Amino acid sequence: MAKARKTTEAEQGRSLLKAVERIVDSPTKIRRRIDEALDRARRLLPGDATPEQIRTIVERDLVSSYSNRTAIAGGAAALPGVVPGVGSLAALVGGGLIDMTLCLKFEVEMVLALAAARGYRIEDPRERRLAYLLAAAHTFEASGGTLPDLLKAEIDAIWHYTPRQLSKLVAALFVRLALILAGKGLVRAIPLVGVVVSSAANKTLTARVGKQVIRSLDRRAKRPAPKQTAAAVAPAPKKVARRARRARSA
Repeated sequence: MAKARKTTEAEQGRSLLKAVERIVDSPTKIRRRIDEALDRARRLLPGDATPEQIRTIVERDLVSSYSNRTAIAGGAAALPGVVPGVGSLAALVGGGLIDMTLCLKFEVEMVLALAAARGYRIEDPRERRLAYLLAAAHTFEASGGTLPDLLKAEIDAIWHYTPRQLSKLVAALFVRLALILAGKGLVRAIPLVGVVVSSAANKTLTARVGKQVIRSLDRRAKRPAPKQTAAAVAPAPKKVARRARRARSA
């Protein structure tokens, strides 16, 4: 029984992760939002503003923008609850998944935007895994979850992790997220109240996550950049052999 429950929980986490991955915006769209935030910051600040002052305004703008997006997503997902009976059941079963997926989509995009605003290359698969990890970890904590000490220690060291190590951590966190956020559907199923509560809760949650992510990026900036290993820099032996054969046949 316990084994079956764990299997179901793992499947829920994987389903949630796949759903979010399918709908997260491309780096091009995310960079476009950064440019818009940068234009607004430059119009707001005096001409002699420092890069740090501009970055602070841009980060606030991005967190506010994505918080508003998750608020809209929360209200939209709860709308079936306005119709008692069948509508409430639909909100309870389907709304929770929709809300959870959209909320995480916008929070992953927010992390990617905040990272890109600091010069990180979000087209890199490793940077994207880092974004998923930061979004999941901080959303979990901001939602009232408590990360195990071991997992906290790993998150402090994530800047030097390989994509494979990051993927394992992301999968584990999404399982925990699916469990802790699923309960939000119970509140959402209450007519009218669900719309207001979902919208306000999502906005507060994302704003809190944004502040935590900024602090994490501040800590990252103080750490030395991870060194590339010889294996990461040099091409694989099979690739070298293929290139040699092509050169001889040319």
